Amino acid sequence: MGYTWIRCRRSPLFTAAVFLFSGLIALALGSLQRGLLSAQSHYDEIYRQIRVSCTVTNLTGEQSNYLNIPPQIHALFTEGTGSGPDGLADLLGDVQIRGSLQFSWEGREFTLAGITALQADPNLWPENGCAIFWNEGAGDWVFAGKELKCLVSEELMKELRDREFPEDSFAIHLEAGDLWGREYDVELEIAGTYAGEAEKTIYCPWEAYLEICQNAMRGAIADSLSATLKDNGDLERLRERAGQWFAVPDARLSGVYESEGFYLALDINDAWLEKAQQDLKNSMAVNRIAAASIFALSACAGAVVGFLTIRSRKHEIALLRTLGTTNRGIYGSYAMEQALCVVSGIAAGGAVFRWQPPYQLCLFAVFYLAGLSVMLWIYLRKNLLTVMREEE
Repeated sequence: MGYTWIRCRRSPLFTAAVFLFSGLIALALGSLQRGLLSAQSHYDEIYRQIRVSCTVTNLTGEQSNYLNIPPQIHALFTEGTGSGPDGLADLLGDVQIRGSLQFSWEGREFTLAGITALQADPNLWPENGCAIFWNEGAGDWVFAGKELKCLVSEELMKELRDREFPEDSFAIHLEAGDLWGREYDVELEIAGTYAGEAEKTIYCPWEAYLEICQNAMRGAIADSLSATLKDNGDLERLRERAGQWFAVPDARLSGVYESEGFYLALDINDAWLEKAQQDLKNSMAVNRIAAASIFALSACAGAVVGFLTIRSRKHEIALLRTLGTTNRGIYGSYAMEQALCVVSGIAAGGAVFRWQPPYQLCLFAVFYLAGLSVMLWIYLRKNLLTVMREEE
């Protein structure tokens, strides 16, 4: 090792060049690794924040309202009935369901709508011009419960006052149907009013709506249904389970009532998640290409260094061979000299990034020494007389 160090000191500029080159390569590899880790961390953060929503639609995916979703389907999304190996409730959260049935009041047709939250009906969204005025002690949490409460329009509330009806409750009478359902009366406590387009709609909690439908012997049909995936890592599990109950939306199914036994589809909106995954794949591909380019450059640099070493030390090599030094011994001494410079450069440059990634730093050294070895091997194959003749 001491002799190797002495030989390095004979060519300080040459040694410094190899040292600096190795340090710069170590810095480049460390920078690439940090960039990749940053991209991975950014992707993980986005992955957790992206909301993957799913909406029950018709077969073409163009309609998501007034779908006549039967109880066995919307039960898949609710806790209890939808839990289990075939259900979807354990994978989904923020379930938004809207169901409705018609009834008559004072000779006019009204709609009783059961919703799980205000977000379940666009007519109640502030951005659509709806304003809600809650009575004291009430709030949007009303729709998450089972109490017989309701939200009525401002116009209906004004009419109740004008006709001297009770202002704290609203009575609904459901008539018996010709084929199904029985006559049923229910009284809902008024929790608030709204000012919006759906003037003839009475809103009640979804669970209360289910109870009313059950007591009136009517099927609890849902008009719309959507939910959000709790954990994006369960996306494939969701697809697998949903495949047992829903078709995949396909615009080519226009006019088709049923496809492979399904008449409803589940539209899983994971476009942003796929984009984030693709961006990460692109970053990793660029990183791999850059690393491969660095390794190729390292091999070329080693070959160039080998060529320059031979060119500047032909006399020394010829002398060593005259003294009986084997080709293996000559190769070993020069390889050790270069390895010392490369390892020193890697140690200095790699310290900036705590010598990360170690396997790529080792690959750089391997490719560099491989290029050097090829040039030395080509030259050392020449016989001694040829070398001496070139010296003359």
